[in-house]
Amino acid sequence: MINKVTGSLLLRYNYLQLAEKYFEDAFIISQKLKNRFAEAENTNSLGVLWAKKGDHVKAEMLFIKALLIGQKENSSEMMTASYLKLSTLRSRQNRNDDSYKFCLKADSVNRKYHSHFFESELINNKAIVFAIRGDLDKALALFKDSYAISIREKKKLEQVLALQNIGLVYKEKKDYVKAVDYLNRGLTLAKSSGFKDEELRLCVNIPIILVEKKEFKRAEVKFLNLLSSAKGEGLDDLVLEIYFHLINLAKLQNEYKKAFDYLTSSKAIKDKQINEQKENALREASVTLGLYNANKKLVENENFLFQKNRERNILFGILVFVGVLLSFLVFVLLRLRRLNNKLNIKRKQLTESNAVKDKLFSIIGHDLRGNQGTTLGILNLIKEGQLNKEESELYLGMLIRQSQSALVTLDDLMLWGRAQIKGDVHQKTNFRILPMVQNVFDLNSEAIHEKKLSVTAVELEHVKVFTDSGHFSFVIRNLVANAIKFTPNGGNIKVYSAHHTKYLIKVCVVDDGMGMKDGELEAVFSPGHISKEGTNSEAGTGLGLILCKEFVEANGGKIWAERNGEGGTTICFTCIKG
Repeated sequence: MINKVTGSLLLRYNYLQLAEKYFEDAFIISQKLKNRFAEAENTNSLGVLWAKKGDHVKAEMLFIKALLIGQKENSSEMMTASYLKLSTLRSRQNRNDDSYKFCLKADSVNRKYHSHFFESELINNKAIVFAIRGDLDKALALFKDSYAISIREKKKLEQVLALQNIGLVYKEKKDYVKAVDYLNRGLTLAKSSGFKDEELRLCVNIPIILVEKKEFKRAEVKFLNLLSSAKGEGLDDLVLEIYFHLINLAKLQNEYKKAFDYLTSSKAIKDKQINEQKENALREASVTLGLYNANKKLVENENFLFQKNRERNILFGILVFVGVLLSFLVFVLLRLRRLNNKLNIKRKQLTESNAVKDKLFSIIGHDLRGNQGTTLGILNLIKEGQLNKEESELYLGMLIRQSQSALVTLDDLMLWGRAQIKGDVHQKTNFRILPMVQNVFDLNSEAIHEKKLSVTAVELEHVKVFTDSGHFSFVIRNLVANAIKFTPNGGNIKVYSAHHTKYLIKVCVVDDGMGMKDGELEAVFSPGHISKEGTNSEAGTGLGLILCKEFVEANGGKIWAERNGEGGTTICFTCIKG
């Protein structure tokens, strides 16, 4: 319970890495205690965290996992909570029809079990969907239902939010009299209840209505008063919103100097937020380092006690056998010192050697385990008839993509493992590279066709290299697959070669996709690099590029990444000329 509450507080203030640790600790404790309700709750919390990080696929899988726990435990509250989280996630992804469907599933659970869990939240989600669709009458009716529920349950904050939503719908309907009436009712309630933040956020809508009514001067006065109050309360996000409206209002009145002044002031607030984010990141890193140092200190203390006990035993033995074994013990101690020095050197070398492997296995194990858990979860949903035909096809497609990704990862892992355990035997030969490149295009023809990509091989007809053909095939296959992954629909990919040095030729794969920052260009071949999702949410582990670097260097070449002038990425590697 303490870990979950701590994680929630850290999540609220954007300490995401620490929040994840506390949520995972809470999840492990709930499993040990066999508390299924807490396990589902912590799983949903982890889903919310990953959604906040922007990884919607991982968030969805966690929500589905929590849903399966609820179904197994026959808990309407667990199931309704997970359906609500899935609905909210779909809304963030602008998939409003799916969001509405998850609300209906939650409603069906409540009806089945004669419960009313998260009733108000579900109504609000449905109302938002109708409002986005433009069906304002249905949205208005639902927001009024939500208001009635909040009165019945005596939840004043929810009453304030409901009155605001009703006022905003009336604003969209151009019924400004009713809009202002409901907004003023919300303001009165927020003020009497001490909800200062909500009061100020509600107030913003009044001058917005005045702008729509072309009462520009009144609107500007109200915006400026609100700006002063928001600054006094330290609500930087609200300050930025008010500056945005003031800038637009100044433009409407052709007061461009005033608009520029507002823009300059808002930039200062944004810079302040960025600095605060940096400070938060530093504080989070400091806390993490503190935990690491504390753990390190514990280990050092244990080693110290162990060493002291060992020395005491040695001294005791010396006292007992001092006369007979003195010379022998001196010899043994000197011998141990030399062995310990050698052992420490070997241990350090082994630690450095295994660091890469540990990181790779950690990444691969996490991704494969996550995919397998998701696969089992979705198969259970299909088996138990919880998904309709449309949902089944959607999730089966997801399973196929995940399985294909897992097979590629396993193939890469086996290839790398064979090279590490048995030693890689390089069989260099002279060969033309065009047939191998064309074969890679053919192998990826389905993905190329699906994304409508243009792929070309430029001036490769007579190019020959002297290298291991299996290694070359692996490298070009991974680089083309990565280019496909990060190139948007309708994009372009080309493979070309060029003279590099007297004895070397470079082969390059160019795309006009997502591109990379300077830091990513340098780190993309290192074990610590975290693979990003592709343009169509394709997943990966980053193992392929690590192996590419290993194979290229094993054949006497180098590999690097650079930005191209079209906004995408170019990855080149060198081979000995054939």
